[in-house]
Amino acid sequence: MQQSLKFLSQSRWQDIVEIVSVLSAISGSIASVVTQQALFASIPLSLAVALNLANRKQILNEVKHQQSTILHITRENNETQAHISTLTQQLVEVQQQTTTLSQGTNNLQNYTQSLHNEQAKIAQIVSDLQEIENCNQDIRTNPKAENYYNRGSIYQRLGNLQAAIKDYTEAILINPSYAQAYYNRSLIHAELGDKRAALADLREATKFFFEDGNIAGYQAARDFSKKCHDLSLQTKTNNEEKLSVGCLFS
Repeated sequence: MQQSLKFLSQSRWQDIVEIVSVLSAISGSIASVVTQQALFASIPLSLAVALNLANRKQILNEVKHQQSTILHITRENNETQAHISTLTQQLVEVQQQTTTLSQGTNNLQNYTQSLHNEQAKIAQIVSDLQEIENCNQDIRTNPKAENYYNRGSIYQRLGNLQAAIKDYTEAILINPSYAQAYYNRSLIHAELGDKRAALADLREATKFFFEDGNIAGYQAARDFSKKCHDLSLQTKTNNEEKLSVGCLFS
């Protein structure tokens, strides 16, 4: 900035001197015509030409300097843009790493939750096995229907369906009006695909729930009985349709 001001100041003085020189050259020319002496015109004219050349050289130097400055600024701008591009790329990489870390954290949390769930299942199985052992002791000392029913419900929860059916059957033999034992055994029969046995148990469960005044159990048995009946009709219809189609192509 200071160099530019300095150049402007010098250029202004050079312009003034150049104008004065031109005026002097004109005056010298007039004087040479009047006096018939060329010296009066040549000296001011030479001075004006010299000043003009010096002024033009100064301008060219300043133009070169400005071009160099522009080139330097352009180079710095390119370097800045490259640096910004690098920082942007690094930011993208950091964001990707953050996303990956977040996904890893979520996976770890899910895995931890899965372990907790498995631990809870194992704890429940251990508890059920302990309850079965307690039921075994109760049955040995007092083989009543409730003890067989309790052990049967644990077997059913563990997925040992045949053992559960056996215990529910023992409970029913001891207490033929044991509505809940009939109902639970009907659920197992239905799960095993024996709809006829399931419906037979549901009829008994419905009757004894009603006699016991257990309205909730009565309604549950009726609803499940209707569901099993509808499934049986649907299965029968499908079998009849298959049989009819088979007869057509036989």
